[in-house]
Amino acid sequence: MGARMRERRSRAVAGGALAALLWASLPASGFPAPATGGDPGSLPPLLDRLARRALLYEKAALGFSCEETVILGKFEAKSGESKREERTLYNYLYEGNPQSGYQEIRMLVEKNGSPKESRLTDPDLHAPHAYDWALLFTDRHRAHFRFEPAGEELVGFHVARILGFSGSAPFLKGREIEEWSGRVWVDGETGNFVKVEAAPNQQDERLPLQRDQWLRSFRLGAIPIKRQPRGYHYKLSFTVEKLGLTFPGEAETRLFVLTPEGEEEIRERIAQRFRKYVFFNVQSQEEFLRTETPR
Repeated sequence: MGARMRERRSRAVAGGALAALLWASLPASGFPAPATGGDPGSLPPLLDRLARRALLYEKAALGFSCEETVILGKFEAKSGESKREERTLYNYLYEGNPQSGYQEIRMLVEKNGSPKESRLTDPDLHAPHAYDWALLFTDRHRAHFRFEPAGEELVGFHVARILGFSGSAPFLKGREIEEWSGRVWVDGETGNFVKVEAAPNQQDERLPLQRDQWLRSFRLGAIPIKRQPRGYHYKLSFTVEKLGLTFPGEAETRLFVLTPEGEEEIRERIAQRFRKYVFFNVQSQEEFLRTETPR
């Protein structure tokens, strides 16, 4: 019996040491971790590799412009049928710096295509800037997330590594990536982004509580005074390949409300399509990739 107890104790100490080593490399936070999968021991070297790749994504941040089409779809309550759709074309530019952050610049393109009719605009798309996700593993953002391995998946002809992530910021308007939790797929060979799927931090825990409050709220007749609980689902695919990297191609944000039965009822769908990338101040791909150096 004594030998068995000593063996169990030694295993527990070893397991605890491994867990402590892993979590010491991550920022402490009070938010729950996402679903796990894969080998936890492979996480620190993978994050270091992605941090080196992030130097290239940060270098490319200010080196492109593109055309963005935003498609806003509205849906009828209960029936879920589409009632109208609006399509808007923008010239898209990304600007800023690593210290103060980046912002999207959109110039609305008028239907007649005249540059004189273009004007600066800032639509509320209920989601972060698309290219902000490409900077997820930079020093500016990485410290505000907790990451966990979530397995692998064959995407196209490439094996993608999957990481679960949880942001540390409370969900306000959803414009910062730190307000979101979800999973990110990165190419197992290059470390390039493949896709992101996310939802507001702690949404699954928060919405049922808001639904209960909504059902108990004061009513005028049969209509509650409080607004029906709202939630979001976000997806982004990196489908444009240039300079040895991948850039945002398609994004989708779904706004839904929670019914009294706890079911999701879609109200809005915002699709973003990024096309006609133009790169400037860029050398050859070989020269550009030399930026990636070991830390």
